[in-house]
Amino acid sequence: MFNKEMIMETLDCLPDMYPQTLENRFPHVLNKIIELWNSPHCEAYLTDLLLPNGRGGGRLNRDGFPDDAWQEIFQLNELCWMRRSNVDENDG
Repeated sequence: MFNKEMIMETLDCLPDMYPQTLENRFPHVLNKIIELWNSPHCEAYLTDLLLPNGRGGGRLNRDGFPDDAWQEIFQLNELCWMRRSNVDENDG
């Protein structure tokens, strides 16, 4: 069971960006994203999920993510990238 408020706080996202499809249909993916969110490995994981031959793509007998889940992953990838860019700018 997910704690929506905790996830939104961790991701620093607005309610309309909450990854509801990932929570409902791909909880293992959301768990991994939350686990990696504040680590340097998160961007690589999200990028891999979006690649056609990556974890979320059409490997072997897998069809990949449905559009709504893919969109949530894409938004989280953008959020992660923006957050990382802001951290890098503040460090420099």
